[in-house]
Amino acid sequence: MSMQQIVANDLVRDEYGNYYEVVGVHTEGETLKALEVSNLYFEISFRSPSDSESLGEEYKGKPLGVYLQDQLNAYVDDIQKRERPIYGIRDLMVNRIKVYAVDITQPHPKRNQTV
Repeated sequence: MSMQQIVANDLVRDEYGNYYEVVGVHTEGETLKALEVSNLYFEISFRSPSDSESLGEEYKGKPLGVYLQDQLNAYVDDIQKRERPIYGIRDLMVNRIKVYAVDITQPHPKRNQTV
């Protein structure tokens, strides 16, 4: 799949194995020029668990990070099952696509949402 086909919610991985979710795509005409990405842990931490999902007994007494890591791994698995590519930051830069990271010190757009 061409890098010009990147859409929101696609994944980008850096050289250290960290995952980022594409949260913004910036184009000029039909040419992709830049991506805005956010650390996948950060994005998952603002998602509400579905009705069938809860922290429950499986995570009782464990750090919240264990739950978040399981959610991250499930998200990566889902992307792979849907056969969406996971793009490398270095490959994006070689193809002259700028990559900007979301400022996590600013309020997250979903922080006041309730389910």
